[in-house]
Amino acid sequence: MIGRKKLEEHYLTVSETKELLERRKAEGMEENPEEPMFYEARVSLEHAERFAKLKPEEARELKEKLMELFEWIDERLASKIIDLMPEDYFDVRVIFSKEDYIPSPEEAREIVSLLDEYRE
Repeated sequence: MIGRKKLEEHYLTVSETKELLERRKAEGMEENPEEPMFYEARVSLEHAERFAKLKPEEARELKEKLMELFEWIDERLASKIIDLMPEDYFDVRVIFSKEDYIPSPEEAREIVSLLDEYRE
């Protein structure tokens, strides 16, 4: 990877990653139908298919809502919250255990109630 530099950085949820890997697989099928993806990409896609809890559009919408609702939630934390879908205050506290800010019980309940709208 000599000569390559990072242009930008985004945090993706597992659902968004699944969408990206499926698109790459489709592109790879056009180029090489026998081996459309590298081994690592195939394993990543299998993981994403197994653990994605929302549709990519819902994940993006929920990420935006979380970042708008709480100024202390950035894209990284919003993605982690969506991937784990905590069910109560204690689950939320675990996510924020190594962060500078730990949400209050009221804020955690608000996060969980927002997530409940997107649960199956």
